[in-house]
Amino acid sequence: MKRTTRKSSIGLEERNSVGNFRTRFSLPSFVRQVEKLTDDQRTAIKKTGFGHLLEMPTQTLNKNLLVELMERWSCEKHAFILLPGEIMITLMDVALILGLRVKGDSVVLKEDEPFSDLEKEYGATISNRKITVSSIENKLESIGEIANDDFVRAFLLFTFGTFLFPTANGKVDSRYLSHLKELDNVHQMAWGAAVLEDIINWLSKRKEMNVQYVGSCLIFLQIWSYEHIDIARPSLLDCYLTFPRACRWENCRSHQRKWISTQFKELQENQIIWELQLTSEELEIDIIKELLAAQNDSKPEHPSSIISTIDGGNLIIRPHMMDKQAVENRSEREIVREGNRIQENNLECLRAPENVEVLTDATGCASSSFCVSEEPKEQLQHPSTSKNSSMNFTISVEDDLKTRYHLLEEQNMKLMEEIDKLRSENNLLRDQLLSSQQLEAQIIGLNKEVSDLKRDNGHLRFSSNNLVSRLERLLLDEDINATGEM
Repeated sequence: MKRTTRKSSIGLEERNSVGNFRTRFSLPSFVRQVEKLTDDQRTAIKKTGFGHLLEMPTQTLNKNLLVELMERWSCEKHAFILLPGEIMITLMDVALILGLRVKGDSVVLKEDEPFSDLEKEYGATISNRKITVSSIENKLESIGEIANDDFVRAFLLFTFGTFLFPTANGKVDSRYLSHLKELDNVHQMAWGAAVLEDIINWLSKRKEMNVQYVGSCLIFLQIWSYEHIDIARPSLLDCYLTFPRACRWENCRSHQRKWISTQFKELQENQIIWELQLTSEELEIDIIKELLAAQNDSKPEHPSSIISTIDGGNLIIRPHMMDKQAVENRSEREIVREGNRIQENNLECLRAPENVEVLTDATGCASSSFCVSEEPKEQLQHPSTSKNSSMNFTISVEDDLKTRYHLLEEQNMKLMEEIDKLRSENNLLRDQLLSSQQLEAQIIGLNKEVSDLKRDNGHLRFSSNNLVSRLERLLLDEDINATGEM
């Protein structure tokens, strides 16, 4: 989220020892408000692109974990500096954890945004463009169960103030309303990217100025830590495929600050997941597919093989480009990238001889062909050396390149075989998942039938008991009549 405002001094205090912080973030308040929504109101919120947030469970902030994480933030690199290496928060992390769109129109709060009637309606003024969360909560109470545009705007403002963009003073910037005028356009905006920018701003402010009050979506930061770092990580819920990922973790357990600090100092590389693996379910989510498509469009194509020829005494190396393929899981992308790294290393080896110079284009980038430089070639040839030495050198280089080419081809074939094998395994797993889902549906149906049979059995038992009672009464009446006749 881009802001053109000046830095606020709210929440700044004299620097003290690192540790405790305060926050206006309140997930329980948001969850309580969600629990009051009617079905129509839920449907209205889902249309704006915030529907996944309605599934959020109540989570307790693990402040000791968050403090240790904040202390490892680098303002310059916008990354956490951990013992095994640096790790950044990505747009994919936001999309997976919160289920918010990260590609689309930018969320910008402009300094010169005209003051609107909507802002005035919510109690903001030209000199103080802030709305208190309590006043938004009161407005929601007055709206009740109505699912109109006023409700949607009020609920989203409440979401901003308590969950996504909480501030140090507990107020919401009224300029958000400029993005909520046309509700049909709200779902097209990159709200997830705005959340990420807000988190980065607060992490940097905390590190640079040690502010006492910390804003931003802190539960995202906590779940991000669970997903990437195996420290103070709770258990996964039974339904581990839940989307968004913020819904799949159990509530945090209490840990002492000293214990967490020690765990960070002894952190090993195998305790870190550098890049989250996408599940088959997540690959079908629209916002994930949109982000993957954008990432693929921004990446250059990778060479799949190197073809070398000798043309007129010049050594020509031409990369053959690999067609882009839609990969179905993270493992295949890793294999392809590993293949590309192998090929790049081989190219570096080809550039090593001093006799070969890299031709650059107008931009200073290496061109797709390499030529033997004339000046080193002259130095290489002694006056007493015949032309055969030049030919021997050319043949040697050609043989060497052919050998490297065949090696690259073999590596390529092995990588393609591994990709095919992974695809087959992926299809098998998908079939097994579908089969398990069908079995679950059958089990649910059988359980329902068992419940119906138990209910029918209870009715029959009750009817049989009544019948037995009536027969006993009839027999008793007959005995009495027989005795009277005697």
